Amino acid sequence: MPTVVAMAGALEARYFYAMTRLPGEGRAMKPSDIFPLVAIALLLSGCVQGPASRAPSGDAIDAARALSDAPAPVRTSDAKNSCRVFAVAQGHALPSAAVNCLKAAVSDNQPAQLAWSYPTTEGDPIVSFAFVEASSAQVTVYTTNAFDSYGGDPRWAQSTCSDPAIATSPMGCPTP
Repeated sequence: MPTVVAMAGALEARYFYAMTRLPGEGRAMKPSDIFPLVAIALLLSGCVQGPASRAPSGDAIDAARALSDAPAPVRTSDAKNSCRVFAVAQGHALPSAAVNCLKAAVSDNQPAQLAWSYPTTEGDPIVSFAFVEASSAQVTVYTTNAFDSYGGDPRWAQSTCSDPAIATSPMGCPTP
C-alpha cells in the first residue's frame, strides 16, 4: 500500500508535468522553449523609457528665472545679494540661515529674497523663489515644476503666508 508521502509526491510530479506542457503538445516544456520568449521580453524592455527629462543642463534657478512664463518678481530677482541661493541636496532641508534671513526681514519690515531648488525622487529640480516686500509681514513664494519630467502642470504656483518656516518647507504655504 503506498504511503501518503509517496502519493503526494506522485501528485506533485503530475501537476508539475501538466503545468510545464506546451499547449497542444504532449511533451513537457524545456528551458530552451522559454529562451526565445525571455529574449524578446528583455529586448523590448530596453525600448521602454520614462518621460524625457526637462531638467536644464546648467543652473536650475537661472533656468527657471529665464522661463518665458516666469512671474515678473522672479525674472528680476537678485537673491544672491539678499538671503542667497541654494541647491538643496536630496533628503536635505533648506539651511536654517536662509529661513532665519526671511524671518528677520519679516520682523524688521525689510525686503528680502531667497531662491532654492530641491530634487524630486527622480532627481529633477523643483525651483522656488521667496519674497518679502518692505513693510509686509508676508512671504510670497513662486514655485515651478517646469523641469520635473513626471510632474503635472508646469505653470508657476504662487502662495503667501506669514511664517517663513512654513513658506520654505516642502509643503509650502497652505492654499486658500
